[in-house]
Amino acid sequence: MALWRNIGGLSTIAPGATVKWEFFYPPNGRDVGTVVARPNLLQAQINVELVSIEQGVVGRQTRVEEGVPEIHYTVRIHNRGALPFSYNLNIGDWQ
Repeated sequence: MALWRNIGGLSTIAPGATVKWEFFYPPNGRDVGTVVARPNLLQAQINVELVSIEQGVVGRQTRVEEGVPEIHYTVRIHNRGALPFSYNLNIGDWQ
């Protein structure tokens, strides 16, 4: 299993909010099989819970000359806490 830490730009999520992330593997959105994404907590703060929900995979259209569709992975991050919180993603795969 590979673990990719600190992926994506810094994002701040409001209390009770849910944010959708979409990512792919170069080149050309190749399918790497099972992928999990979790929030990478970037602040030293207690009593904040960010959860990963609705992880998925979707085929995206490419230009005709590129052939097969790109495979994109999705995840929604939900803030169950009472405060805004800054984070990005940790991504694990079995490639």
